Amino acid sequence: MPRTDRGTALLCPFDPLIFFRPRVERLFEFHYRIEIYTPAAKRRYGYYVWPLLMDGRLAARVDLKADRAEGTLRVLGAFAEPQAPPRPRVAAALAGELWSMASWLGLGGLSVADRGDLALALRAVA
Repeated sequence: MPRTDRGTALLCPFDPLIFFRPRVERLFEFHYRIEIYTPAAKRRYGYYVWPLLMDGRLAARVDLKADRAEGTLRVLGAFAEPQAPPRPRVAAALAGELWSMASWLGLGGLSVADRGDLALALRAVA
């Protein structure tokens, strides 16, 4: 019998799961649109948003920017999904994934801006 994967991962906007939008909407009820071509004032979540897969569901999304000059991975916005587990749990899992990403990008810091309903909880654990 197939097992359910309960892992946690940030998914690139071009990951096959996310990129084929009808499938991600059908499987996860997750509406995703890449907003890199949307004028900044009209963006809902941000320029380059990465969904967080957690416990077999899409639990959050974050707008990220690698600031190489400062050596920091910047979280410009952090948003919990409606069906997500409790925010402290999502924030802790997300912080671990963000530090992992920062490490493989060669960045030594992580900063979290105020934007989004998950930002405060994420900043508390990051």
